[in-house]
Amino acid sequence: MEERQIGATELRQKLTDVIQAVKEEKVAYIVETFGRPQVVIVELEEFRRLQQSRPEGAPMDAQALAAFGMWRERDDLDAAWLTRNREQWYSAWQVSEDAGE
Repeated sequence: MEERQIGATELRQKLTDVIQAVKEEKVAYIVETFGRPQVVIVELEEFRRLQQSRPEGAPMDAQALAAFGMWRERDDLDAAWLTRNREQWYSAWQVSEDAGE
C-alpha cells in the first residue's frame, strides 16, 4: 500500500481529495502536526482487516513485555494496564514536547 504524508493544515484544505485517493487508489495518508506523524488515514476495509488481525484481549507482544524488565512477571501488568497507562504517558509526553517548542 502506498503511503503519503500530509500536514494537518493541508488535510483540512484537501480532505475530499484525500478521501477519494484513500478509497480509489488504496493510499494510506500519514497525517503530521509540527512535522511529527500523528495518525493514519486508511480505507475502511483495511481498517477492519487490521482490527480482525489483532483481536481485543490478545496478549501483549514479546517486545512490549521485554520492556518491563524485572516487572514483566507481575500479573497486574497486562494489556489493559498497558493501554490505560499509555494514555497517561503520551499525554505527559505531549505536554513536555509542547512546552519545549
